[in-house]
Amino acid sequence: MGSSSSKSSAVIPPSIDFRAKPTVDELGSANNGGVEISKSILDFNLGERPCPLKQTVQDQFTIANMSKNKLKFHFDPSQPKEFQLSFSPSSGSIEKGKTKAIKVKLVVNQKININHKVTLRLEGGVSLFLTFRIRCEVGVFGIDPHTLELVEDDGYRVPNILVLMKRSLIEHGGLQQEGIFRLAGEQTEIKRIKEFMNKNEFNSSNDINTVASLIKIWYRELPTPILNSIPTEKIFHCQDVDECVESVNKLPDMQKNLLGWLMDLLLKVASFSPINKMTAQNLAIVVAPNLYEVSSANPIEGLVLSQKCVQFLHNVLSFKQSHPDYHGSTMAISNV
Repeated sequence: MGSSSSKSSAVIPPSIDFRAKPTVDELGSANNGGVEISKSILDFNLGERPCPLKQTVQDQFTIANMSKNKLKFHFDPSQPKEFQLSFSPSSGSIEKGKTKAIKVKLVVNQKININHKVTLRLEGGVSLFLTFRIRCEVGVFGIDPHTLELVEDDGYRVPNILVLMKRSLIEHGGLQQEGIFRLAGEQTEIKRIKEFMNKNEFNSSNDINTVASLIKIWYRELPTPILNSIPTEKIFHCQDVDECVESVNKLPDMQKNLLGWLMDLLLKVASFSPINKMTAQNLAIVVAPNLYEVSSANPIEGLVLSQKCVQFLHNVLSFKQSHPDYHGSTMAISNV
């Protein structure tokens, strides 16, 4: 099966010097087009409540023109079949020093859980991103893990659905599958098995790429992704392995269990890397984006922080590889 991921390129402004370790504030101010957005993640004030189908829900945000000139803007059209988004106004101009309120309406046609990106285009070629958090499915995905059935697995207390997926993955040869966690399952099969999981009717599947995809999706759809519980500065300045490990050790118990369980699974996969071609570094590249939700509207900041999350995860995986006694205990970092 082919991968669903695609490569993208971006030009890093000269003002961003990785070697100089810029502050996050300096990074966030780069290439923002002279505007400030009041919030770049919108959830239509639903929180963890499921979004109703075939009904209109609304949210709004403001765009402030902090530049010295009048600024034109427009939103790229976005009309996926699963839902409709509309902006009012969808284009226009903002006088210097002024603020414009943007109202957003959403109608969802079918049950989905998705973080949908919309591009705000500014005069002068600058683009900013807004994330729309849409959660309609009810079950074991996209909800507070504390509300799920928790079980012990290799020293970690995690939701039972994760243990079922792990067992299915291993029993059907997933550890030896070339490209596991990199190759995506078929979307129709992902949707079908996910529905079984949400109805508590899943036991096993021999479609290991689909199961691996669903593990990533489960983590991606958490109300608060795990790495978002770590201060952004710690993610950004993640060159020191010990500091990364210390940050993990300070996570709340649930996030620490979830991350530790996942890293143990990834290291089981990496132990077969001569066969499956998935080293710890390769796994960090494909898994880390599912553990962090970029809140910035600045695409450059989002790109850099996404790369830093990969480095952060790889550092902790490398630590675990070199400390076998770390396996199986959420407190082992402190004791090493």
